[in-house]
Formats: sequence, structure tokens, C-alpha cells
Amino acid sequence: MILNKDMYVPVLGWRQGEYQALWRLDTQVQDKIVPLICIPDVEFDFADRKPRRTLDEHVKPFVRRFNIKWGNRPAWIALHDNIAMGRMHNGNHVFDYIFDGLRSHHAYVAPALSLTSDSDMITAAARAISRDKYGVAIRLRLENLMTYKPINKIKKIVNDLSLPFEEVDLIIDLRAPNFEPYQIFIKTLLATLNRLGDLSSFRNFVIASTAIPESFSKIARGIDKIARDDWLFYKALLASLPSGMQHPIYSDYTVIHPEFTPMDMRMVKPAAKIVYTNNDFWTTCKGRSFRDNPKQMHDHCKTIMNNHEFQFRGASFSFGDDYIAKCADQKEGPSNLSMWKCITINHHITTVVDDLAKMYARP
Repeated sequence: MILNKDMYVPVLGWRQGEYQALWRLDTQVQDKIVPLICIPDVEFDFADRKPRRTLDEHVKPFVRRFNIKWGNRPAWIALHDNIAMGRMHNGNHVFDYIFDGLRSHHAYVAPALSLTSDSDMITAAARAISRDKYGVAIRLRLENLMTYKPINKIKKIVNDLSLPFEEVDLIIDLRAPNFEPYQIFIKTLLATLNRLGDLSSFRNFVIASTAIPESFSKIARGIDKIARDDWLFYKALLASLPSGMQHPIYSDYTVIHPEFTPMDMRMVKPAAKIVYTNNDFWTTCKGRSFRDNPKQMHDHCKTIMNNHEFQFRGASFSFGDDYIAKCADQKEGPSNLSMWKCITINHHITTVVDDLAKMYARP
């Protein structure tokens, strides 16, 4: 899979709101993205104080859901560290179960590894790569770039996989750094990337990051704004690239922070909110507890449609925008928190694809 510079890599945790958001994208938007899907950890049952499911129960629905929600479109598959350390009931590695199952549906998927992937995971990935011939992605965090000769660690993994570099995708996963001031951060990043040598030797070069907050507790009720520093940084980075350097593909975590973990819902009452992606900002409409008053979402949707701060794109822009318009008119109900994640992620992905199309359409 060779990505054009105007394509987008959303990083998704494959929870219900995320895979529903993918499934509900317009076809022309789906054609412009290659998601990095990370199988999340097993959810914890806080009442019974034990995992909600066994590893088998957690992983087995993935193949069927992926086939329904994403089909034969390209994607990378990664595992949460705890999932990578586990084994299926029959002793098989999780990667074996996933890629064997997806292969039966002719899925176009490649494994994603990190520098900390153990030998069992690399061996399982090698089995999938040997059979599918779709290559591999290797994810590096900023701290990995700061280690001694990170390129040697990459070369060892690539050698263990018996792959040429032309079939390796490099994903620099910055997660949620302090972007500002942009130019200082860019200078530091470019200096560390030089430690990897010629980036054009990789099939694709992706930079993933996010500026979405881990918690929205400090976001004001009513209308507030959050700068899309990851997007603003990316545009500044492109303007600062040295001549001849490989062009990085844009990637982000949509509107979910990478450290997100499900909470004990007996102890917290998440606010009813909508995070609406604009050109350079997320504009938020936040109320009080969703659980105590779901119907407040009708008013939030009216605010998004009628307040110029949101720059509402119109009901035809995406599934998410259509739902907002119908909820404002009470033609759709307030639904649940998972649906609102689907709505906001669906709108966000569509916005990013539109942003990239406009940026690269300039003469």
C-alpha cells in the first residue's frame, strides 16, 4: 500500500463508536484513508473487579466486525501491549488468529509492530507477512528516536521479518506532545529523524500525533475552543522540510486521546458534549451530565447549527453532520455516548480528508 501525500491515517482503538464512524463514512472519504487500528485492552468490570471478558471473547468478534465495517480496504493492525502478551485459548498468538481470520475474507491488512515488540509477536507478524505479502508498519515514539542508533533496531526487526525496506512503513507516533513553540519542536524532531538515515527507503513515512486533551474537565461549559495544534504543527512542518526529505503522511487520533481508558461509570458522570472539528480548532459545546439529561443534546445540536463559531458544514457534509441536523430538529433522539463518539469521529475524519484535499489542490 503506497499512500499519496493527500491521504490520511486515523489512529483508532476499534471501540464501537470508532468502527461505526468508519463504516458510516462516505465512500469517497473511505478511499482517502488508511486507518491504523489498535485492538484495545480488555475492559475492566469495576463492579465485579475483574476483566469484563476473556481474551478470546474480546478478540474473536474483531474479524467479523472488520469484514462488515471495513471490508477489503487497506489498514494496519496493532495490539495493545496487554493483548500482545496474551494468548488465545488454544495457545495461538492473537496476531495469528486475527490475520488467519481476515485472510479468509481477503482483507488488505498489514501488521504494525513497535521497537518493543517481543520475538513471539515478530514471529507471528512474519507468518502473516509471508502469506499475505502486504509488508509491515513499524511504530516509533519520540523517546525511541532518542535512543542509541534506533535505525539498527529497525533493521533487526526488518531482518527478522525477511523483508526489504521497500515493504516497510515507518510511523512516527508522537502521541500528545507539547507542540509549542512549533519551530523549536520541528527543529528537534527533524534532528532526531536524521538518525534514521534516508527516510525515502521506507514505503511510507507517517507522523501521528494529537492535541486533543486527555480530559475535558477543564473545557468550559457552553462554547469553548481547542487549537488543533497537531494539524497546525503538521502544516508548519511541511513548510520547514529540508529539500529532498521524504514527505510525511498526516495522522492523528481523531477526537480520542491515546491514553483513553474506560472509566468506572458508577463514579463519574460524563458531560453531554459535542466536539466539532473546524479548520484549525475543535469547537466544543458542553453541558452537564449526559446521564441526567440526554435531551440537552437537541439544544447542543441547535447551537452547532446556528452559532457561527462552529462553522457548521451542512447536513450533507457527513453522516455526523446529518445526525446533528436531525437531532436539532428532534428527528433523531439524543442516543448515547457511544453514538456521539461515532458522530464526532465521522465528522472529524471527513474534515481532515477535506482539509488535505484543499491543501494539496493549491497551485
